Amino acid sequence: MPVRDLLDMHLLEQWLDEFRNLGYLTGSDIRVLEQQDDTDLNRGLIVVDLSEAATVTYLQPIADSDGRWKATMEARDTTIELTAVAIVNLANELTVLGALVSYLETKSRDLLTAR
Repeated sequence: MPVRDLLDMHLLEQWLDEFRNLGYLTGSDIRVLEQQDDTDLNRGLIVVDLSEAATVTYLQPIADSDGRWKATMEARDTTIELTAVAIVNLANELTVLGALVSYLETKSRDLLTAR
C-alpha cells in the first residue's frame, strides 16, 4: 500500500508539530494545507514558504516508493538578489527543509512497517 493512502491532514499536522518540537530554527512558514484531490478531500499537503527566496515549496510522498518524499519548488517569475546574510539564512532554511523531508521519510517508513 502506498504511504500516501495512509496519510491524512490530521496525521501530517501531528508529524509537523512533532518536528517543530525538535527545535529547528527557520524563518520559513511551514503548514499543512488541504490538497486538491477529487478522490479524498481529507488529504493534506505540507507547504513551506522560504522567506529568503519568496518561493513556495510543497512536500509530498513519492508515488509508489518505500516512504520517500520529495520537495517541489514552484517556478519564480522574478529574479532575486541576496546579500551574504540572506544567502546564509536561505541555506539554513534549506537545511531545515532537508531535515523535515528526512523526518517525514522516517515517519512514513515506520507507518508502512506497522501496517
